[in-house]
Amino acid sequence: MAKEGAVSLVSNWGIQKAAWQLEDALEDLSIDAYPDTPEARKAHFKYVWAEVDYKRALMVLVLLSIFETPTWCNNDLDFGNQIEERCLIEGRDILVSGIPYIAPGWALVIEVLCMIVLLRKFILERSIQVRYFDTLEPKQEYAKMWQIKFGLAMLAIEALDVAVFAAFRPRFRFAFVARAGLLCLLPAVTNLGKCVCACLWEMVSVAVFLVGVILFFAWIAVTIFKDLDRGNEGFDTFRHSLNSMFIAGVSDEFVAVFLKSYTTYRWVGILWLVFLVIAHVLLLSLVLDTLCAAYMTYSEHNAEALARRKLSGMSKAFKTLSYATGGGGTEVSREGFLVFTEELSQSPRARGISRQEAEIMWSAIDKDGSGTIEHEEFVGIVGLIQYDFWTTRKDSFVKDYFPELWNSDGYRKFRSFVDTGDGDDADIQTFTFERLMNLVLLVNLVLVVTESYYDLSKWDEPPWMDLLELIFSFIYLGELGLKLCVISFGEYWSSVSNQFDFFTTFLLLGTSIAERLFANGIATYANMLRLLRLLRVVKNLKNLESVQFMIDTVSKLVLASKDMITLLGVVVFFFTMASVQAFGGDLYEGNELLEGTEYLENHMLVLNMNDVPCAFGVWVVMLLCEYEPNFPEAVSRTSSIPFGWTMFPIFYVCGVSIVFELVKAFTIEVFMSLKNRWVQNQQRGAHGHAGADFGCDMQAFVQAFESKGEKLHYRIKGDPSQLEQIKEAQERLEAGEDGHGHGHG
Repeated sequence: MAKEGAVSLVSNWGIQKAAWQLEDALEDLSIDAYPDTPEARKAHFKYVWAEVDYKRALMVLVLLSIFETPTWCNNDLDFGNQIEERCLIEGRDILVSGIPYIAPGWALVIEVLCMIVLLRKFILERSIQVRYFDTLEPKQEYAKMWQIKFGLAMLAIEALDVAVFAAFRPRFRFAFVARAGLLCLLPAVTNLGKCVCACLWEMVSVAVFLVGVILFFAWIAVTIFKDLDRGNEGFDTFRHSLNSMFIAGVSDEFVAVFLKSYTTYRWVGILWLVFLVIAHVLLLSLVLDTLCAAYMTYSEHNAEALARRKLSGMSKAFKTLSYATGGGGTEVSREGFLVFTEELSQSPRARGISRQEAEIMWSAIDKDGSGTIEHEEFVGIVGLIQYDFWTTRKDSFVKDYFPELWNSDGYRKFRSFVDTGDGDDADIQTFTFERLMNLVLLVNLVLVVTESYYDLSKWDEPPWMDLLELIFSFIYLGELGLKLCVISFGEYWSSVSNQFDFFTTFLLLGTSIAERLFANGIATYANMLRLLRLLRVVKNLKNLESVQFMIDTVSKLVLASKDMITLLGVVVFFFTMASVQAFGGDLYEGNELLEGTEYLENHMLVLNMNDVPCAFGVWVVMLLCEYEPNFPEAVSRTSSIPFGWTMFPIFYVCGVSIVFELVKAFTIEVFMSLKNRWVQNQQRGAHGHAGADFGCDMQAFVQAFESKGEKLHYRIKGDPSQLEQIKEAQERLEAGEDGHGHGHG
């Protein structure tokens, strides 16, 4: 093919449009038609940059929510925190987190500035929809108008709340409702919100039956115990009985609930046993299992639909790019692809792709070396975009400045001894530099343990220990120097493990020298930093396959679960902010209303709602313990808000029983997927290679760089499982076409 002719047919707008289509496909935005004007693309860029500022402003609002002065405190609008002892009740110091609060005046200024940034994003988003996509035939939904209207409504609520607070400074603010509402517009929350709604109906029937069982046994309990003089604590009224049965049915506090009645009347244990078997063992587990099963089903169907939508969007982008570069809709030339990656990099939604990275991507995608890529090869770009690529010089400066030494037989053996990476490629019988340093680390470990024993026993360390400490520090410095005599600093620094070694080497050397110069001035900190050497020993466990699997799994699990964690975070944020507004300043030592509560008797005062960090601790405890009855009991005693204690059962239903259980189900699903993928890669021998993630044979390309004295590095930046889903969808489509006799070879 004549490359010059292909380049001459390039349409700049066509390439821009193709980049826009691929960008939207990766964002799961399905658009059938785009406006044929470059001004629309420029307006899109302006909006996307505003979206970046929007997310930053949301983060600032979240941080502001943490550090702003609680409204139950003295909230006069000063700008310098001149008011001392701002948060006092009856002259008493109230137990709070101890973080520094932002002065109310500055907090309002920051809040208004953030609102302006948020408003700009919604205005630009609406402008694009109205000016460019509503005018198309048929009309395209590029921006969801209901989300824009909802966001504007939240900003209006917050603006009204700011005005009221600035004028009257009430104890209660509604700004947390607006902030939580804005967080609910995050794509992760809206997408998973659909999942929650879809799964909720699956568990309603079982949940209703569980509620009925709790009501029924509460009625039986109050009927039995209402006229008894002893052992009826928690069952003397229907309200108390219902609360007791709810706690016993959904949490592990059933022993405390039933203990007194069972101690007084042993026969009642039969009733409690029947209730626990039905409610706690059967129905509660069935509710959670139903929710998990519904999520698994929804997730499977949604993942397949998502992959099909992305594949469809990528196909549109490929055809647009192919026509724009003279490929006739079937292929894309190298020059067209390079221009395309430059255009794609201009969007803030796509990470920047340098010319060198684009060249690397082309070599990886163009498997047959034809100089053009087809649709199937173009799909590989999704996996490649998830990675950062860079090259480093492999050999040390010694090769350039001392070539004769570098090529000598003795130095060749020295290079072979030192340059063995982590020892994975070396023969098990070969004694390498890495294994030598492992022995040194083990000896150093003995020294660290001995020093720790002396410290714990409060014995004076003998002088030889300090001397050995300094000697080991210089040994690690020598390790660094020897490695840099074999490999370049860029090659050394490309490894996170080496970065950790570099940091600990100079940190520990500095502390060892400073400890000798300044005597006991930094002895305590030196003992703490000394423990970093233990991490260097633990780091060598990465050579074990089981450890490699766990590291790989945990890292990818964290990456894949960011949306689910975002949803959980928004739920906890809402309840945290609401509880500070509703119950702030109510739970404190000396409050007579708390007398006789288990909350006070168990010394739980530090778990209060007096400021955001303290309240966050309360809801984390609720999340992990499933239900902690001492909190609603304390709130019902102290709060002036009728039925304020119901916030805790509501959180149990929304936060614990639904969202947190979905997090568990998601974790299990992702773990099983990663486990199967690991086994498949193990069978193919593809661990640690990018080709295992995006289906490209990188080995020949890596060897080409090595022949030039360079080494190719890559690290994951996104979720490689997206490509796997898209490939499965593509295979199913191709299988369907072949089954109907429509395959095109």
